[in-house]
Amino acid sequence: MRVRTRAWLLLVGCAGGVLWAGGPAQATGRPGSASPAVGPGRTAAAPGPGSAAVPPAHTGPAPRADLAFHGHAVIDGDRMEVRLIPRDHGPAAVPEASVRVRWSVGPAGAVTVSAGCARSGERTVVCGTGALVAGQAGEEIRLGVRLRVPAPEVTLEVETAWNGGVTDPDRSNDRLRVLVLPTGDEYSF
Repeated sequence: MRVRTRAWLLLVGCAGGVLWAGGPAQATGRPGSASPAVGPGRTAAAPGPGSAAVPPAHTGPAPRADLAFHGHAVIDGDRMEVRLIPRDHGPAAVPEASVRVRWSVGPAGAVTVSAGCARSGERTVVCGTGALVAGQAGEEIRLGVRLRVPAPEVTLEVETAWNGGVTDPDRSNDRLRVLVLPTGDEYSF
């Protein structure tokens, strides 16, 4: 006996968008091989014999790691450059994290970004940090923007967007607000 079902796939992106894609799937009628329809509001049945089982989710406490972001920002004319270094103060390593950088003044066009960065709004960029080893700094992230209007000051906000599933005991060093003046001087944070 052949059973026709619909297989569903849920994809979740970095920006929180959700995409449902479905298509016909054929089951052979062998015991344990037929799957009920899975989609919005439904859950998959337990896997049958011969199918790959998904290991249960980790239920213990999340590892602890103190993420921090330090760097420099400078405004020269209508151009602002930001250099940012992520750091994991430990005790656990972080497999991957991301940082959100937001300007108080909108850019006049494209934002120059390091690999692993993407704009997530008119004045916002999100960058992946890569794996962070406990007690060490990660790779430098560089951002450049031409400001829409010459501003007497720009507030730069830097914060953890995603912490890689670790618990951060000190959130004070991964949420920063930096006031940068257009003096050509480098502001450290």
